[in-house]
Amino acid sequence: MKSIYFKSTHLLSLDQKKGFSFEFSPDINLIYGENDTGKSSLIKSLYYTLGADVRLDNKWIDDNFISKVIICIKGRDYAFIRHDKRISIFDLSDNSKKLVSSVQRLEIAKVVGDIFDFNLKLIVKNTGIQAQAYPAALYLPFYIDQDNGWSSVLESFNGLGMYKDWQKSILQFHTGVRPKKYYKLQGEISLIDFDLARLRGILQALEAAKERFESSFGRVLFDIDVEYYEVLLQGFLIKSQKLHKQETAYRTELIQTLSLRDEIASDIEESKKQLAENDINSLSKIASLDDRYAVLKNQEILLEVIPKLYEQKAKYDQDIENIQGKLKDAQETSSELKNMLQKTEGELTLQDIIRSQASKEVEFTFDEQMNELSEEISELVVSKARLVTEMSECTSRKNTIEINNAFKKHLKFAQRELEIKNPVVKDATHYHAITKRETGSRAPRSVLAYHYALLNTIRDKSSIPMLPVVIDSPKQQDPDQNITKKIFDLCVDRLSDRNQLIMCSVSFDREIDKFKTLNTTNKYSLLREDLYDEVNEEIMILYKSIEPIPDSV
Repeated sequence: MKSIYFKSTHLLSLDQKKGFSFEFSPDINLIYGENDTGKSSLIKSLYYTLGADVRLDNKWIDDNFISKVIICIKGRDYAFIRHDKRISIFDLSDNSKKLVSSVQRLEIAKVVGDIFDFNLKLIVKNTGIQAQAYPAALYLPFYIDQDNGWSSVLESFNGLGMYKDWQKSILQFHTGVRPKKYYKLQGEISLIDFDLARLRGILQALEAAKERFESSFGRVLFDIDVEYYEVLLQGFLIKSQKLHKQETAYRTELIQTLSLRDEIASDIEESKKQLAENDINSLSKIASLDDRYAVLKNQEILLEVIPKLYEQKAKYDQDIENIQGKLKDAQETSSELKNMLQKTEGELTLQDIIRSQASKEVEFTFDEQMNELSEEISELVVSKARLVTEMSECTSRKNTIEINNAFKKHLKFAQRELEIKNPVVKDATHYHAITKRETGSRAPRSVLAYHYALLNTIRDKSSIPMLPVVIDSPKQQDPDQNITKKIFDLCVDRLSDRNQLIMCSVSFDREIDKFKTLNTTNKYSLLREDLYDEVNEEIMILYKSIEPIPDSV
């Protein structure tokens, strides 16, 4: 039994009043049927519902779809429900407890990270802030999309371009070059850095206090109220903590707003592209009146939508500017407060020493306290060095070479099986060199060979969970029946030993009776009117706990 596998899917069109459901096998699932019978829509909906963004048909959006999948993860069942940008996750093994329901992708990413034990942090280009990677970064090696996945490796999902060096970081994480332990150690080092900054601040205050004592020895300093300084210091500490929380909130809000703004910008570009495509002048002279009306109608809708999108984008731009201003103000206030805090700590330390020690013992007391702090700092530095060493061991050259050699071995095998002539064999991070050189029908074969090598390297060398492998329409990529059979054989026989396999095609050039199959027969519609009530009830059992309930339910 596979440790992670899709159990079922439910699709619901609120506008068309149609539904669809399917129970998956934990092992091999083959979906077949003529073109335009909904195979790709079903395939796309799986990881889309789990939080990744794929290229959807406009009909999906127009028909107001809700999708639900149940996935088993190491013995626990989770339900994911998606309606437009809102994603809701429930733990079915804990009385259907709602874990999250949000349109904010960062919130979804944190919950997905907890469920799958996925701790990859990526740097956001616009802010330089390191944040939990979006779910698509976890699913990427396990999905080949019909539209983009066969032409370019790592392009099956949208929305990852917001991260710096995302391709290299994701590949290093998945292959084990930088494993999960690396990022766990990275988090522990960050905590040590925080403690070091705090202790060094105290040490700096003590050093300043000692310097003032030595320069002013003999002055009458006993009339200062130490209790006053203690109250003042406590006030500074409380304000400093509040400012830190405020800065964190502003940073989180900034990331979320930037994400929303980028989504709107993407929608604008897509709408402009559609507007350019819906040009009445581009129609053939023999085009019917219905065709011309449809183009004009689409133009009218797009011309209404695009200005609204620009208004939304302008609002997000203004929100981003406001948040950045608030963040800057908070940082400046925090800096001033730290200076005041260090000064007060120094003055208070000086008064405590003078009140509790004879003058000839003062310098000894200073040294004693500073030595204690120095020792504590040294211990933390040693601990940090040990963690840094462990991190370097995680990414040692020997380990990297072993992983790269394993990848190349699997890549050569797949290239031979798929009869790729004069293939390029390089490390996993050189995916462009491996796949982009090929043209015509050889290009998709190179993409599949790359994915095969990547998945087997993950299996052999990484601690990443083995997710379901989902492949869309491999037969359409190569007209040669002999090659097509080799593609199916490689997927079915070699990728399903540790992963659930879900694959769709017009047909399969091999025996499929022993596998779980689905034959899509309804032209232009996977969904059926007679299943609407059943699927609606299945989804709404969970969805009724979410506000707001979608229209037309």
